[in-house]
Amino acid sequence: MEELIRFGERFFDELEIAVYRNRDVGVNIELNEVSTSSVRQRTITVIRGIKDKRIGISIVDSKDKEEIKKAIEEAYKMAKLNAPDEKWVSLPEPGKYREPKKISKEVKEVSPDYFVDLATKAIKLALEKDKDFVVAGGGGGAEWSESLIVNSHGIDVFQEGGGAYFYLELIGRKNGNVTPGIFEFDAKLGLNLEVEKVVEDVAQKVKWAYNVEKSKTEEAKVIVGPWAVASLLSYALFPAFSGERAVKETTPLLNKVEQKIASELLTIYDDPFHELSLKPVIADDEGVPTRKNMLIENGVFKGFVWNNYWAKVYGTESTGNGTRNLSTGGIGIGFHSIVIEKGKENLSDLIAEIDHGYLIDGFQGAHSSNPDNGNFAVVANPAFLIENGEIKGSTVFMMSGNVYELINQIYEISKEQKVIPFHGTAITPWIAFENVRIAGK
Repeated sequence: MEELIRFGERFFDELEIAVYRNRDVGVNIELNEVSTSSVRQRTITVIRGIKDKRIGISIVDSKDKEEIKKAIEEAYKMAKLNAPDEKWVSLPEPGKYREPKKISKEVKEVSPDYFVDLATKAIKLALEKDKDFVVAGGGGGAEWSESLIVNSHGIDVFQEGGGAYFYLELIGRKNGNVTPGIFEFDAKLGLNLEVEKVVEDVAQKVKWAYNVEKSKTEEAKVIVGPWAVASLLSYALFPAFSGERAVKETTPLLNKVEQKIASELLTIYDDPFHELSLKPVIADDEGVPTRKNMLIENGVFKGFVWNNYWAKVYGTESTGNGTRNLSTGGIGIGFHSIVIEKGKENLSDLIAEIDHGYLIDGFQGAHSSNPDNGNFAVVANPAFLIENGEIKGSTVFMMSGNVYELINQIYEISKEQKVIPFHGTAITPWIAFENVRIAGK
């Protein structure tokens, strides 16, 4: 890479070369059968060069030296065509990195056959549990990634890692009733996926869903599950932590650092080194060292996260949150492993303490939430009615409001946490809210 950096310096004032290699293994389940299995491998090299504050980016599906040289020349042509970015300061300098977490190479080498066997086992277990179940969908897989980030300021950092996941979607058909598709999942840094527990948990939800209860418009206690928490907050709240939005003044959190914005029970941070993290990266996509970044601590907003560009525009330092879009090669601001700190009560106890309320397993429409003000309108589906401390059946209702009001209505958080691999990576518990306004359907 040293030779390629020197070659690129003939054209650019500054140069960054980022090489990514990914291997994805996966299987899909459709209607009680394993439908497809696949292995996908790809290598991408992204060139980002700066000449007189003009930025040029080029992407090539190769790590071949001569191909990268051609990409450098192409990036230079792009830079000459672009207008200068007067906000540009510089690429980042090298930093001090933590020791990488030791990760088993079994994820890197796993065959699709492993997940075919898992899927076959899960289908068999589900159909044995209830003859009225249909395994509507599901799947499993593993991703292994390697990255090398180098730049003309001396950054040179390599890292690798991967994780695995499995999910199952069931539909129940009994006495003329057909339940909606209900799913459950597991995700781990290794291959020790708990398929039996996935089947057990999703089967229980489907059995609850056989009994359909009508919802009503009211204010009630609501327990929101990890998948629903992650989907809502990923769209309504988490974007507000971006330093870019702070510079552009499009975040509701502007000028609110060290102010209380949520229940004191709520603590949220980004931590790639958390024990459950699926992305224990030591550097971001610009080669800046990663770290634990506190976002909300005991209800108090602690600060924004930054990539190199927006940090220097604002006059602060990067928090190691630069993330690259491999389609465009551009760098944005993102998270590695968002963690919502666990609470003190078991989920079963939270349910048992509710005389009347709801357990929400999923939200539809969370993607339409507005991060500029925190407003949201979602459908709770599947949701379950709680009466006298027991789940009595499934229901559906609308839930709308403002996420900043909602996070002030937290009255308890579960001890249990779950890894969500589908909204970036999030580690979330079940969260109990009071006085939530719902609209029955």
